Amino acid sequence: MKGDRSMSKKVLMLLGVFLLLAATSNVSSEVIPPNIGELLDDYYDVSGEPQLSGSVIGDLEFESGETSKIFIRLLNTGQTTTFDTENRPSGPNELMDASMELDLEYDITTAINIHGTLEDPDEAPIRVFSTPQNVEYLRSGEMALPMEFDIEIFKNAPSGTYELALYLNYQYQSDVKVEGYPNQMIDYWYVTKNQSIPIHIEVKPKANLIVESVRSQLIPDQKSLLYITYRNTGDEVAEDAVARITVSDPFSTTDDQAFLGTLGPGDSYQAHYSIEVESDALVKTYGIDTEVEYKDVNGNVRTSDVMKVSATVEKTDDSTMLFVYLLAIIMVGAAGIYLHIKRRKENIR
Repeated sequence: MKGDRSMSKKVLMLLGVFLLLAATSNVSSEVIPPNIGELLDDYYDVSGEPQLSGSVIGDLEFESGETSKIFIRLLNTGQTTTFDTENRPSGPNELMDASMELDLEYDITTAINIHGTLEDPDEAPIRVFSTPQNVEYLRSGEMALPMEFDIEIFKNAPSGTYELALYLNYQYQSDVKVEGYPNQMIDYWYVTKNQSIPIHIEVKPKANLIVESVRSQLIPDQKSLLYITYRNTGDEVAEDAVARITVSDPFSTTDDQAFLGTLGPGDSYQAHYSIEVESDALVKTYGIDTEVEYKDVNGNVRTSDVMKVSATVEKTDDSTMLFVYLLAIIMVGAAGIYLHIKRRKENIR
């Protein structure tokens, strides 16, 4: 008799374990069971919910113009808050139903079908490329594999701290009812929760060299000067700055570099380059490329973006050229007269 009872208990325990595993596999599935109306009065009422937090893995400092990845790991710290007995089970069948329900009630803190979207609600100078990332489920006390998001820091992004938002949408089991042992039916009631987690990233300070102004007077078949003013609009010092230009037809130069020295934030420097213009150059505006190489505060050599400046070849003014020719003739004539007078004085001596 005792053996029969012991065997019956073992069978019931195995059956309970089997049903528990079946229910747990339902919870971890991406497709949650549908809510079947309002649940009837059940045996237990457990209160609680998931509570997700996010932490960024790796360096949170980025440079303006940088494209990189952010890895965010979710942690579930949800806890049950209250536990009440709604109805006391009577008889062995209800005891089995109540036992199964009690085990399942504690899945109230498990988040299911987690969808995470990284967004920029405050219009920070940051672009997020990635589509929403998914986590199938996350039980209380567990940490998920990192979500991965691609971002781009705008080139003109000022240094400082910016806040992005990780928006989470997920479901969790609010209530469960078990009845009908030995042919148990399990009814779940799921609710949806939305949560926002702030994600802070840092944009590093750096120098930013730009072209502020350009001045030139380029004449065909002449050597002329091109003046370019560079300014540091960043928030770091640019040391040992050297500017360069790249020219093509109808220009040529052997003077394509200018030493700017040290440019602090807001400082500017006017560089000049000697350019020769071909005689058959068309009268129009041409583009000349320029860039600045410098050392940052850590001694690393950096190069600015290539910037294009405009240089206009101007039409030769005939009246100006005539004046130049006349002036040249007068100077040659004056020199000849001077030499003639000097020789006569020498002969008289």
